[in-house]
Amino acid sequence: MDPQDYPRDAPVHALFLAAAAATPDAVALRHAAGTVSYGALAADARRIAAALAADGVGSGDLVAVLTERGPAAIAAFIGILAAGAAYVPLDPAYPAEALEAMLGDADPPRLLVQRALADRFPGLVPPHGAVRVLEELLADAPPVPALPAGAATDLAYVMYTSGSTGTPKGVRVPHRAVVRLVRGQRYARFAADEVFLHLSPLAFDASTFEIWGALLNGGSVAIVGEPRPGLADIGAAIARHGATTAWFTAALFHLMVEHRLEELRPLRRIVTGGDVVSPGHAARALAGLPGCRLVNGYGPTENTTFTTAYDLLAEGWDGGALPIGRPLAHGRVAILDEDLAPVADGEVGQLCCGGDGLADGYLRRPELTASKFVADPARPGERLYLTGDLARRRPDGVIEFLGRLDRQVKINGKRVELDEIEHVLRADPALADAIVVMREDRPGMKRLAAYLKPATAWAAERCAAEAAGVIRRLRRKLPEHMIPADVVVVEAFALTPNGKVDRKALPPPPAAAPAAPALAADSPTERAVALIWQRVLALPTVPAKGNFFDLGGTSLQIIAVHDAIEQETGRRIPIASLFEHPTVAGLAAFLDDRADDGAVAAARLRAARQGAALGRFRRSRPEAAE
Repeated sequence: MDPQDYPRDAPVHALFLAAAAATPDAVALRHAAGTVSYGALAADARRIAAALAADGVGSGDLVAVLTERGPAAIAAFIGILAAGAAYVPLDPAYPAEALEAMLGDADPPRLLVQRALADRFPGLVPPHGAVRVLEELLADAPPVPALPAGAATDLAYVMYTSGSTGTPKGVRVPHRAVVRLVRGQRYARFAADEVFLHLSPLAFDASTFEIWGALLNGGSVAIVGEPRPGLADIGAAIARHGATTAWFTAALFHLMVEHRLEELRPLRRIVTGGDVVSPGHAARALAGLPGCRLVNGYGPTENTTFTTAYDLLAEGWDGGALPIGRPLAHGRVAILDEDLAPVADGEVGQLCCGGDGLADGYLRRPELTASKFVADPARPGERLYLTGDLARRRPDGVIEFLGRLDRQVKINGKRVELDEIEHVLRADPALADAIVVMREDRPGMKRLAAYLKPATAWAAERCAAEAAGVIRRLRRKLPEHMIPADVVVVEAFALTPNGKVDRKALPPPPAAAPAAPALAADSPTERAVALIWQRVLALPTVPAKGNFFDLGGTSLQIIAVHDAIEQETGRRIPIASLFEHPTVAGLAAFLDDRADDGAVAAARLRAARQGAALGRFRRSRPEAAE
């Protein structure tokens, strides 16, 4: 299809149902238990649409969905759209208080929930809605042949992102924006023989690319079923399902290149981004994956996943910093100054985007919408979204990303408003004030650091316990990627001459090991686990009963620990077990309970011999810092 020719006026569900009618026996979904055909998926979607219609859900309504990745979730999305409503995906990894805030803001008439999650979140209900168990809808409701037609301008979904006021903001995305992402484009190949790896959380906008990139083009979605997949799980899913296209956040891409490069070889195309991609890792991927195209994708949720893309092979990348490329078809990018006037090529300005990928704005936030979605000065009647990102356009038309204007950062591809974390911390009665910054003391290792000023002075012997209590309370309100890895308690903040906090004067977090008992391992397995923790966390010692996250560990680092344990023991363990046993002593006991004596002995031997080889995650190779 010519990039200028795409079904601009067709809603998402109509395109899917047309594909299902044309090829009902083709494989739509691939998952651990088998496959689901287009015809069967369409029937499930019709069942859900019929049940929602019977409940009175219709055009313009919102339906929240709380489920892990799986066939039922995708059927729910299609069914909600077919009923004329829009879906609001919720991430089960978020704490209940954060989910409650999103439900309170969206106020959907229905919440569809996976049965297992209904047990985990028994009190989670929309303020004015009702909860329906997804499996029951699929089992009870008959499919119906007639469904509302819908329009391309109708709302397709609302996806929540971090908000600077302490409340996440819902981005309203219409059908046309989704269709524009995956039809009539050239940054990736969209065809019936493509298999898209579905790895992203459903509440992360990369899932839009993974799901609809396949289903609106007759292809297959390869579902990674584990809620918290490890590197081995990802590699196994690529091989098992024959995945051809995958999206990875920059941080996860770096890990896969370092530890599982061979397992990426079946892929024809990798799209990465969400943060700055290391040129060294990109070069290693190009050298090690000769049959795979590597694309650096850039885009905010407000412009539906991708705004620009850069094909490293097609563009003849020269090995320097990776550009973010050129605008996708059906979109426009402008680089403007403070007065929204265009800057010349080579000059730095704010990257602004428009076109068919643009969101409608923010849910119930008209003032914020008006400030971020502005009239396009060059095209009367059209709008631009002000991304807050700095960029410049080269003479050849390729765009380079240069950083942020504000205090928004990316952690493992997810947007984080530092002001939101500060807002929640300042509401803690134990604190007089709090500052949160992102530090990158080691190239490629981004960590959030919280600086806490107590409301009343904490005694030295209670300081660590009081700070831990603050972070414990923070975990009840914010998702894991927004929890600071480093915590520093201060008596006062240095101020600039104009009376503002001098963030440049904030001291670095202590580099020494935490003030906790040194490891006194009770078993060889504990010593083996401790060695891995020390190298991944870059700590000289770790306490046997210290919590991994309290020691500064992140969810991405726990993936590195998990992969090291699996490779050394030669045994597969669920990554969830590391979250369930977040201490050296607890994890070692878990491993001893699961493993036979030979496997344990092998693990101890390998841990003793391999030494610094396991430190690659924290001590990046030289090329990762280029």
